[in-house]
Amino acid sequence: MSKLKLVVWIFAIAIPVMGQDNAAEIFGKAADQLLTENLELSLEIKEITSNGKSKEKQYDVLISKLDGVERTKTVVQQPAKLKGITIVITDYPEDTGLIEIFTPANGKIRKMQATAKNMELVNSGVSISNYTSKDRSQLSFALKGTEEFEGKSCFKLEVNDVLDLENGKTEYLVEKNTYRILKITAFDQDGTEKSITTYSDFRAINQLKGKIQPMFMVNKDLKKDKHNEIKVLKIKARPDLKEENFSIEPVIN
Repeated sequence: MSKLKLVVWIFAIAIPVMGQDNAAEIFGKAADQLLTENLELSLEIKEITSNGKSKEKQYDVLISKLDGVERTKTVVQQPAKLKGITIVITDYPEDTGLIEIFTPANGKIRKMQATAKNMELVNSGVSISNYTSKDRSQLSFALKGTEEFEGKSCFKLEVNDVLDLENGKTEYLVEKNTYRILKITAFDQDGTEKSITTYSDFRAINQLKGKIQPMFMVNKDLKKDKHNEIKVLKIKARPDLKEENFSIEPVIN
């Protein structure tokens, strides 16, 4: 092989590798700014249907990752008639997760597997941590160029969970200057858009240097033709969280 052909061949295979490295680096800088585990937050969510009707809810949420096990505990605060309903999701690294739903009206706990279908039932469309908190060795990244979003120049990244390809790809728009995630678009396996989430009003998390939180999010469910407007009322790091913080104590009548 001539030196010229060798140089061309090396350059040809280096381009996608460099793109992969750049995409992973961009994603890492964006994700590392966020507090996605061992935290406590309060949310206000306005759910708006396609006909313009809306309803408001408030939640208190705990999120932790302990020994590879991810846990989320959501307690309904508003509306008053649903106050106290608690959903605990336990996500095991190598096994199907568990969803527990406690209803204070009857003091009972319903349990179900955390399948994709069941997770869709309890998901509020608020999470920014679906991929940002995952082990990055199970994710693939590709830089798809740049795109303008709300007057800001952004990197466009394609992110896939290589262990869960059935859920389709996800595209991130990451602002070039700040590495803030401004928009996430999720796709079905056939490439159809299924949801779009935008993030804004970024604020520093006081007790953690270099950490930020988008305080306002809009999630559009394109399948159900509805969207949620989500405000973060407060957020706090909770490095002290333990497994018992995610237990549910049923009411005994």
